[in-house]
Amino acid sequence: MKQPEHLLRTSALRIRLRGDEHRAISTVAAAQGLGICSYARMVVVRAAGLKASKPPRRKPHEHAKVMAQVLGELGKIAGCISELALGHNQGFDVDPAALLEVRDELKSLREALLTFASERPE
Repeated sequence: MKQPEHLLRTSALRIRLRGDEHRAISTVAAAQGLGICSYARMVVVRAAGLKASKPPRRKPHEHAKVMAQVLGELGKIAGCISELALGHNQGFDVDPAALLEVRDELKSLREALLTFASERPE
């Protein structure tokens, strides 16, 4: 959806910071879930007595993307287990190959989660 003309940001402001200033502002911005530019824009606009518009949605962290993929795979495995349990409860024999496949998928998921947990930043 295209933004109305009066909401488009067409002007730029550039400032130079010392390293310690940049780090301090980045820390505060991150604590509020914002990037340094979005945070600085919000503070400056508010200081000018204007209402700051909502900052754009931040891209998810790489670990959040991986977790979404892992949870998607877990959902697929859960569906397979549910189908096997339903068939078994209805009196059908459960295919041993299907059980082995589910076991292998769970092992892969476990390995992925352990790798994910060991690489996760503090």
